[in-house]
Amino acid sequence: MESSKWKPTEEEREVMESAWMQVKGACEKLKEETNAQNEHIRKMLKEMADRYYS
Repeated sequence: MESSKWKPTEEEREVMESAWMQVKGACEKLKEETNAQNEHIRKMLKEMADRYYS
């Protein structure tokens, strides 16, 4: 079975960019306030994505 690739509309792209900026800001704040490193944050984001979107 051939899977179709999703191509976001301009509006969807803007929403995703806004959400990403919020996530990025939250990750930076977490790094400033704790001893979390990039690999910890990467693992946390993957776990969250797996939990909600798998």
